[in-house]
Amino acid sequence: MRTDADHGPGRGRTWPVKAAQLRLWSGLILFAFATTHFINHAMGLISVDVMQAGQDVRTAVTRSLPGTVILIAAAVTHFVLGIARFLKARTWRLGWRSGVQLAFGLLIPIFLVRHVLGTRGVHEMFGVDDDYDYALWAMWPNEAVGQAILMVLVWVHGCIGLHHWLSAKPWYRRGLWFWYGLAVLIPTMAYMGFVDAGRANAQQVQYDSPLTADQYAVIQNAFATSAMTYYGILIAAVGVWCALLIQMRFSPKIVVSYAGGPTIAALRGQSVLEISRANRVPHASVCGGRARCSTCRVRVLQGLEQLPAASEAEAQVLGRVGSPANVRLACQLRPVADLTVSTLLPANLDGRQSARIDKYLWGVEQEVTILFCDLRGFTKMSEGRLSFDVVFILNQFLGRMAEAIEDTGGFVDKFMGDGIMAIFGMDVPTAVGAQRAIAAARAMGGVLDGLNQSLREELPGPLQMGIGVHTGAVILGRIGAVQRAEAAAPLTALGETVNVASRLESKTKELGVQVAVSAVTMAAAGLEPGDRVARQAVEIRGLSVPMDVYVSGRATDLPGN
Repeated sequence: MRTDADHGPGRGRTWPVKAAQLRLWSGLILFAFATTHFINHAMGLISVDVMQAGQDVRTAVTRSLPGTVILIAAAVTHFVLGIARFLKARTWRLGWRSGVQLAFGLLIPIFLVRHVLGTRGVHEMFGVDDDYDYALWAMWPNEAVGQAILMVLVWVHGCIGLHHWLSAKPWYRRGLWFWYGLAVLIPTMAYMGFVDAGRANAQQVQYDSPLTADQYAVIQNAFATSAMTYYGILIAAVGVWCALLIQMRFSPKIVVSYAGGPTIAALRGQSVLEISRANRVPHASVCGGRARCSTCRVRVLQGLEQLPAASEAEAQVLGRVGSPANVRLACQLRPVADLTVSTLLPANLDGRQSARIDKYLWGVEQEVTILFCDLRGFTKMSEGRLSFDVVFILNQFLGRMAEAIEDTGGFVDKFMGDGIMAIFGMDVPTAVGAQRAIAAARAMGGVLDGLNQSLREELPGPLQMGIGVHTGAVILGRIGAVQRAEAAAPLTALGETVNVASRLESKTKELGVQVAVSAVTMAAAGLEPGDRVARQAVEIRGLSVPMDVYVSGRATDLPGN
């Protein structure tokens, strides 16, 4: 695990982390507001009265003093940090998702200011009741196209941001088509509700303008002033960005060499990912260069000692995936001297390529269930025995346990002396993997009983074992794949979940039980533990709080499907 000490002076550089977190959370607040607004529009498919009832509930929150302060703070924060991130970019080649998100984000205020001034603005300035009767009168049909454009800009901008944030999460990837469907359904129903309500309102309601001529002139002037102000900010930002690019053109160059690829004279100040994009070097970046997914990471082959220290954001991500000291995030690494790097993950794979590539060669983050089993007291039992006898008994134990694991759908990761590690749920849902792991532990208990019966003449006492089971996110990868052929590289699991499962197995000896299953695994499996399985809080080394586990003196007492 990488520590702060691995990154030297970068330890105190917390501003990039805080800025990224502020941008994320302010965006989530604004997206939540937009989503509830869209759902409110969709109620127009039922009736205008239902729309209004929904708005009354929504505005009770958003127009309260705390709600107003939070919304304004989120909008200002997100806009300022968005402009700052734009100025930090050193290439216009951002990737299509990030490019669309940036363009749509810059266009949103052009349409949004008019919408806000025409609704809440007239309410605050002139006391106009901006209910749905007024809003539909004001927007239908003259503002219908502008409303559609605004909805598309806001929704696409927010969805791309969410995708970048969640793309590394296993549960998000598993339900990707569901999320895509939801992303299309919500704005579609929202606009259909707006159109349906607008037509119905135009036929049923005779609405006179609540604004006087002078008030209308004030609003129009506010529209023009706000638009010109925003255009001025936008032009200034683009001007500063261009000036920074020009300054960089005249700054000293560095040479970045890609292993097996081109050698590029790059501008100092660009990140390695920006250098790749500016020079059309294929480079993976699932999160769009936001230091979240780790897919852009590179191995530094030369020039490591001259690199600037990693920021806190980069250190956190690299620590999470257990990267060695010579691996850095390309989106965060801004070299100041020549270096040679090697990309670690494939970029821009098509369907035929991805079908031929073993995903575990590059590492996959996935939620699985880990099982550890260890033979108790075997070292003492083997004292004074012939080596043949020792190996025979050990092979009997490990072989039969491996069969039980594989018969229940598990994968034997490795044998460790007189112990065994197994993975469940690599190719099935988490719940199924947890159920199979518990079934394997139960079967292993029965296997041990059978072994003790068949070997009772050869053993001074019955064999004893401990089993620990835990469910959580791990990194599945082929370790040693760089030096060895892909097919020969062993698949294994890495991460805190593996450590916890191992420590649960060790705890069984201290607790005097045969099996310890974490409450997380039991809940994931959806099983009731039964009367013969006890729940208790156990101190686990490395965890700050005790963990709830289910323990039993016999693994055969674990629940089944």
